[in-house]
Amino acid sequence: MAIAKAVMMVLLLHLSLCSMEVLGFPSSSSHDDDRIVMLPGQAANIEFQQFSGYVSVDKNKHKNLFYYFVESQTDPSSKPLVLWLNGGPGCSSLGVGAFSENGPFRPNGEFLINNEYSWNKVANMLYLETPVGVGFSYVNGSSSYLQINDEQTARDNVVFLQRWFNKFPQYKNRDLFLTGESYAGK
Repeated sequence: MAIAKAVMMVLLLHLSLCSMEVLGFPSSSSHDDDRIVMLPGQAANIEFQQFSGYVSVDKNKHKNLFYYFVESQTDPSSKPLVLWLNGGPGCSSLGVGAFSENGPFRPNGEFLINNEYSWNKVANMLYLETPVGVGFSYVNGSSSYLQINDEQTARDNVVFLQRWFNKFPQYKNRDLFLTGESYAGK
């Protein structure tokens, strides 16, 4: 459990740095700004890149969706992109999908161990915290949370993907698979 808390703390620190734009500081559209060097307890010899950060889907309302992206373990330039959504609605794709089910690591005491069944063995994996209010995704103003519905979430997800592809243009022309569990099918 300690490693899961440490991972979340590093991701919180990382996303707080990524949210500087919300506070009025300019941010780069480069994905290099979102690169994760290493998670606590992670083996140092992994051969794939990881990224996390926010993508604003409505600058007027400060509506920001959080993502965690891991490239394929082998030849990411030839592998498809998989968007993973957890169900619920309201279940974290990061906490459940990425770190409990099909992500590259699983917590084991004080360490992150490699998940032998990780989907990033065969694909580039993009985990999205959606809708706003789930996981690290947020919107300023509590009244905006009352306007969340399937249609608005779908629109936000499309805007997210468009803007995410601006950060990661090398994935624009890849095969894209949308998947998840439970309510994610909506």
